[in-house]
Amino acid sequence: MIIRDFQNGDITACAALHKLSRRESEKGIIFDEDLDRYDDDHFVQNWTEWEKYKETTILIAEDNDKIIGFVMFGKVKTRPPFDKGIVPKFGGEVYALYVHPDYFRKGIGKSLFLKACEGLSTQNINSMILWTLKKNKRACAFYGSFDGAERVGKKKVEMGKRSWAEESCFAWKDIRPLINT
Repeated sequence: MIIRDFQNGDITACAALHKLSRRESEKGIIFDEDLDRYDDDHFVQNWTEWEKYKETTILIAEDNDKIIGFVMFGKVKTRPPFDKGIVPKFGGEVYALYVHPDYFRKGIGKSLFLKACEGLSTQNINSMILWTLKKNKRACAFYGSFDGAERVGKKKVEMGKRSWAEESCFAWKDIRPLINT
Protein backbone atom coordinates (compact mmCIF):
# COMPACT_ATOMS: atom_id res chain seq x y z
CA MET A 1 0.00 0.00 0.00
CA ILE A 2 1.20 3.50 -0.82
CA ILE A 3 -0.17 6.90 0.10
CA ARG A 4 0.16 9.54 -2.58
CA ASP A 5 -1.23 12.89 -3.63
CA PHE A 6 -4.58 13.01 -5.38
CA GLN A 7 -4.47 13.45 -9.16
CA ASN A 8 -7.23 14.68 -11.46
CA GLY A 9 -7.52 11.22 -13.03
CA ASP A 10 -8.57 9.81 -9.62
CA ILE A 11 -11.97 11.53 -9.60
CA THR A 12 -14.13 8.64 -10.84
CA ALA A 13 -12.47 6.00 -8.63
CA CYS A 14 -12.59 8.27 -5.57
CA ALA A 15 -16.26 9.08 -6.20
CA ALA A 16 -17.13 5.37 -6.43
CA LEU A 17 -15.18 4.57 -3.25
CA HIS A 18 -16.77 7.53 -1.45
CA LYS A 19 -20.27 6.37 -2.36
CA LEU A 20 -19.61 2.75 -1.36
CA SER A 21 -17.84 3.52 1.90
CA ARG A 22 -20.29 6.20 2.94
CA ARG A 23 -23.19 3.86 2.30
CA GLU A 24 -21.51 1.18 4.43
CA SER A 25 -20.73 3.55 7.30
CA GLU A 26 -24.23 5.12 7.37
CA LYS A 27 -26.21 1.87 6.97
CA GLY A 28 -28.53 1.39 9.94
CA ILE A 29 -28.11 5.05 10.91
CA ILE A 30 -29.73 6.67 7.88
CA PHE A 31 -32.93 5.48 6.15
CA ASP A 32 -32.19 3.37 3.06
CA GLU A 33 -34.09 5.78 0.79
CA ASP A 34 -31.76 8.55 1.92
CA LEU A 35 -28.69 6.34 1.47
CA ASP A 36 -29.82 5.76 -2.13
CA ARG A 37 -30.51 9.44 -2.83
CA TYR A 38 -27.27 10.16 -4.67
CA ASP A 39 -26.16 8.46 -7.85
CA ASP A 40 -22.63 8.07 -9.20
CA ASP A 41 -22.86 11.37 -11.11
CA HIS A 42 -23.54 13.25 -7.85
CA PHE A 43 -20.31 11.95 -6.30
CA VAL A 44 -18.30 12.60 -9.48
CA GLN A 45 -19.65 16.17 -9.57
CA ASN A 46 -18.66 16.70 -5.91
CA TRP A 47 -15.16 15.35 -6.50
CA THR A 48 -14.78 17.54 -9.59
CA GLU A 49 -15.54 20.58 -7.40
CA TRP A 50 -13.40 19.49 -4.45
CA GLU A 51 -10.41 18.93 -6.72
CA LYS A 52 -10.44 22.67 -7.48
CA TYR A 53 -10.03 23.72 -3.82
CA LYS A 54 -6.34 24.52 -3.59
CA GLU A 55 -6.51 24.97 0.20
CA THR A 56 -7.66 21.35 0.61
CA THR A 57 -5.14 18.52 0.56
CA ILE A 58 -6.32 15.13 -0.67
CA LEU A 59 -4.24 12.00 -0.15
CA ILE A 60 -5.01 8.64 -1.72
CA ALA A 61 -4.26 5.15 -0.37
CA GLU A 62 -3.57 2.78 -3.21
CA ASP A 63 -2.93 -0.97 -3.32
CA ASN A 64 -1.84 -2.57 -6.60
CA ASP A 65 -3.09 0.48 -8.56
CA LYS A 66 -6.51 0.31 -6.84
CA ILE A 67 -7.69 3.27 -4.77
CA ILE A 68 -8.64 1.85 -1.36
CA GLY A 69 -8.98 5.02 0.73
CA PHE A 70 -8.63 8.76 0.90
CA VAL A 71 -8.39 11.63 3.35
CA MET A 72 -9.18 15.33 2.79
CA PHE A 73 -7.90 17.98 5.17
CA GLY A 74 -6.98 21.64 5.53
CA LYS A 75 -7.76 24.69 7.62
CA VAL A 76 -10.76 24.36 9.92
CA LYS A 77 -14.08 25.02 8.15
CA THR A 78 -16.68 23.62 10.56
CA ARG A 79 -15.96 25.04 13.99
CA PRO A 80 -17.45 23.52 17.14
CA PRO A 81 -20.25 25.69 18.56
CA PHE A 82 -18.06 27.19 21.32
CA ASP A 83 -15.25 28.18 18.93
CA LYS A 84 -16.23 31.47 17.34
CA GLY A 85 -12.99 31.82 15.37
CA ILE A 86 -11.92 35.15 16.89
CA VAL A 87 -9.07 33.36 18.62
CA PRO A 88 -9.57 29.91 17.10
CA LYS A 89 -9.02 26.98 19.39
CA PHE A 90 -8.36 24.55 16.54
CA GLY A 91 -6.54 25.28 13.29
CA GLY A 92 -7.04 22.23 11.12
CA GLU A 93 -9.79 19.85 10.11
CA VAL A 94 -10.05 16.44 8.54
CA TYR A 95 -13.01 16.94 6.21
CA ALA A 96 -13.37 13.31 5.12
CA LEU A 97 -11.63 9.98 5.62
CA TYR A 98 -13.03 6.91 3.90
CA VAL A 99 -11.66 3.42 3.33
CA HIS A 100 -13.02 0.70 1.05
CA PRO A 101 -15.03 -1.75 3.22
CA ASP A 102 -12.84 -4.66 2.05
CA TYR A 103 -9.90 -2.87 3.70
CA PHE A 104 -11.49 -2.03 7.07
CA ARG A 105 -9.29 -2.89 10.07
CA LYS A 106 -6.12 -3.24 8.01
CA GLY A 107 -4.41 -0.01 9.09
CA ILE A 108 -5.37 2.02 6.01
CA GLY A 109 -7.50 4.51 7.94
CA LYS A 110 -4.82 4.92 10.60
CA SER A 111 -2.14 5.55 7.97
CA LEU A 112 -4.30 8.15 6.23
CA PHE A 113 -5.22 9.84 9.53
CA LEU A 114 -1.58 10.10 10.61
CA LYS A 115 -0.56 11.43 7.16
CA ALA A 116 -3.24 14.12 7.53
CA CYS A 117 -1.76 15.07 10.92
CA GLU A 118 1.67 15.22 9.34
CA GLY A 119 0.39 17.32 6.44
CA LEU A 120 -1.31 19.80 8.75
CA SER A 121 1.78 20.07 10.91
CA THR A 122 3.93 20.92 7.87
CA GLN A 123 1.52 23.85 7.35
CA ASN A 124 2.19 24.92 10.98
CA ILE A 125 -1.29 23.75 11.98
CA ASN A 126 -0.90 21.69 15.14
CA SER A 127 -4.46 21.34 16.41
CA MET A 128 -7.38 19.80 14.59
CA ILE A 129 -10.98 18.66 14.61
CA LEU A 130 -13.16 16.31 12.63
CA TRP A 131 -16.87 15.50 12.61
CA THR A 132 -18.34 12.01 12.47
CA LEU A 133 -21.79 10.52 12.97
CA LYS A 134 -22.32 9.91 16.67
CA LYS A 135 -24.02 6.55 15.97
CA ASN A 136 -21.15 5.38 13.76
CA LYS A 137 -19.59 3.32 16.53
CA ARG A 138 -16.72 2.06 14.38
CA ALA A 139 -15.63 5.61 13.44
CA CYS A 140 -16.07 6.97 16.98
CA ALA A 141 -14.00 4.12 18.45
CA PHE A 142 -11.37 4.63 15.75
CA TYR A 143 -10.94 8.37 16.31
CA GLY A 144 -11.22 8.01 20.07
CA SER A 145 -8.30 5.56 20.03
CA PHE A 146 -5.79 8.27 19.07
CA ASP A 147 -3.92 9.93 21.93
CA GLY A 148 -5.31 13.30 22.89
CA ALA A 149 -8.74 12.76 21.30
CA GLU A 150 -11.59 14.62 22.98
CA ARG A 151 -15.24 15.00 22.06
CA VAL A 152 -15.77 18.73 22.15
CA GLY A 153 -19.09 19.36 20.41
CA LYS A 154 -22.11 18.01 18.61
CA LYS A 155 -24.64 19.15 16.06
CA LYS A 156 -27.68 17.80 14.22
CA VAL A 157 -27.43 17.45 10.45
CA GLU A 158 -30.01 16.62 7.79
CA MET A 159 -29.09 13.48 5.89
CA GLY A 160 -31.85 13.41 3.28
CA LYS A 161 -35.63 13.66 3.06
CA ARG A 162 -36.42 11.60 6.17
CA SER A 163 -33.10 11.28 7.99
CA TRP A 164 -31.22 13.43 10.41
CA ALA A 165 -28.29 12.50 12.56
CA GLU A 166 -26.15 13.89 15.31
CA GLU A 167 -22.48 14.42 14.60
CA SER A 168 -19.77 14.39 17.24
CA CYS A 169 -16.77 16.67 16.98
CA PHE A 170 -13.47 15.05 17.90
CA ALA A 171 -10.57 17.37 18.63
CA TRP A 172 -6.85 17.23 19.28
CA LYS A 173 -5.24 20.23 20.97
CA ASP A 174 -1.82 19.10 19.75
CA ILE A 175 -1.39 16.63 16.89
CA ARG A 176 2.41 16.65 16.93
CA PRO A 177 2.70 13.65 19.31
CA LEU A 178 0.61 11.62 16.84
CA ILE A 179 3.10 12.16 14.04
CA ASN A 180 5.85 10.22 15.76
CA THR A 181 3.70 7.16 16.57
